[in-house]
Amino acid sequence: MMRITSLLLLCPFLTSAFTAPHFHQSPRTVLQVAAEPDTGKDINLILNGNNIELTPALNDYVEKRIGSPLRKLGGGIVREVDVHLSVYKNPKVKNAHRVDLTAILKGLTIHCTEESPDMYASIDAVSTALQSKLSKYRKRRNDGYHSGSSMGDDLMAALQDVDLEETAESPADDFIDPEEPRVMKVNSYDLENPIPLKEAIFALDYVDHDFFVFLNEETNKPSVVYKRNAGGIGLVEL
Repeated sequence: MMRITSLLLLCPFLTSAFTAPHFHQSPRTVLQVAAEPDTGKDINLILNGNNIELTPALNDYVEKRIGSPLRKLGGGIVREVDVHLSVYKNPKVKNAHRVDLTAILKGLTIHCTEESPDMYASIDAVSTALQSKLSKYRKRRNDGYHSGSSMGDDLMAALQDVDLEETAESPADDFIDPEEPRVMKVNSYDLENPIPLKEAIFALDYVDHDFFVFLNEETNKPSVVYKRNAGGIGLVEL
């Protein structure tokens, strides 16, 4: 027997979700979703919204389309799932019903956003997008990518036997792989105005890294000077 415990936190000044000119925050629903007692597959699904009443029917549909696929992975894998429903009141907005989903899993965070003229259709689209990204992650891990550490091993073990809906490849890949190297800073260098080698070496003392890229005045080639671990300065001509 499926067990669903709902905790409603009602906003005290909320009147009607569709009367105010600005977005109103709907009651926040926390669904503690479990397949069977003591299975260890409880997940924490938080549902909230703007300009929409979180009816029991909506709560049930979110649990069915989003909670059910994630529940198969187990509570130890799924740390938290945040689902935000919002409706744009502007009649010029065709796809006014939007769903934003953030699923925080063990070793992976997935973001999905879908919009359509109907909220239930948007929930369906987010569910499919979520499962498609999980399937893509599983395929990439099986192909040898994202395997730098054991962070996602438990997730992969849970994904192996789960049937997932898939969509066509999307050009925007917005799931976050914690094992992927990230660009933390972008530096720009002047490669139009040549400078002497000595000036480039002098500049090493005024940057926050151990190298400096410049256009060499003597050779008119892009070059790199760097501080060698063994001591002294190295020069690389590109």
